[in-house]
Amino acid sequence: MKKNLKKLSIFNSLFSNHEGFTLIELLTVIGIMGTLGTIVVLILSVTLRGTRKSDLLETARQNGDVALSQMIRSIRYAQSLDNPITCVPTASVSAITVTSFSDKGQTTYACVNGANSTISSNSASLFDTTSLNVSSCYFTCSQPTTIDPPTITIQFTLSPKTTGIFSETNFTLPFQSSVTMRNFLQD
Repeated sequence: MKKNLKKLSIFNSLFSNHEGFTLIELLTVIGIMGTLGTIVVLILSVTLRGTRKSDLLETARQNGDVALSQMIRSIRYAQSLDNPITCVPTASVSAITVTSFSDKGQTTYACVNGANSTISSNSASLFDTTSLNVSSCYFTCSQPTTIDPPTITIQFTLSPKTTGIFSETNFTLPFQSSVTMRNFLQD
């Protein structure tokens, strides 16, 4: 029993001197934890916003590259340029029509303006119109003489269809390329 009383008195002496936390200590810890929490949330927010912008830019870049490469391939190996008929002098147009060398089919590439602005191939859009708009779209056709093959310059800019208040959803991505017709048959 004496032993238990001795243990109890040691126990009481250890915890009887401990008075708890003061209000200032509690407020300081709460302030530090709040500041650290705010910093962590801000870091996560910036990281997620950066990832969002990167994803949007990559999607736009892929759509633009696919559309541009399809037009370049078709124009490069086309047999004839049907619209405009001649590129002497240099002409800037919103649509061009070429005839394929392999199957003799006609393809018209056009810049479509308006609410659903896009670049179309025989009326079918070349990219995802639900998320992207096209602007500053035109074709420039140049040809030193009528017997030389024409060079077509394709230029357009893609931007998101819906823009937000944050900078990551607001961008413009320009595309431009020139292609000379290889299989051009002069009349």
